[in-house]
This record gives sequence, structure tokens and C-alpha cells, in this order.
Amino acid sequence: MSVNRIRTVNQSGGRILLKITIGLILVFAVASAVAIYFDQERQMQRIRERQATLASELALAKAYQADLEELQGIVDTDEYIERIARDTLGMVKPNEIIFDD
Repeated sequence: MSVNRIRTVNQSGGRILLKITIGLILVFAVASAVAIYFDQERQMQRIRERQATLASELALAKAYQADLEELQGIVDTDEYIERIARDTLGMVKPNEIIFDD
């Protein structure tokens, strides 16, 4: 074999090794990108589930707040005080007769 032929074979082998190396790097990069994508999808799903949970908790809290605001509006009225006196304390008005069912 001549020297030129040996150089051509060595250069050809070097090019193949370079192509293989670049190919492996590309495969690794694509695999990493796909893994990152699926990890982010799982995170987004957890975030959506948490968001739904918090939205339902917020709706319950708003309903509770509305009930409390309604109660605050009637708490100082004579009707409310009378209802509490009757229901909780068992009080009756003078000369009032209570019939039990």
C-alpha cells in the first residue's frame, strides 16, 4: 500500500468516527429533550389538579363567607336574639304555652 492510500483509509475512518460521535450526541440530545417534555407534562398535570382542588376550596370558602356575612347582618336583630333564646336556651315569653310534638 502506498502512503497516500493509508492516509485516505485513516481519514475515512476518522470521518466515520466523527459521524458516529455526532450521531450519538444528537440521539442523546433528542432523548433528553423528550424526557424533559414528559417530565414537564407530568408537572403541568399536577399543577392542573392542584388548581382544581384550590378552586373548589375557594368556592367553599366564599360560600362560608357569604353565610357569615348574612349572619352578621341579622345577629343584632330582635328576631335573631329571640330565635337563639328559644332554640338554644329554651326560653319562652310570659304566659306562652309550648306544645311538644
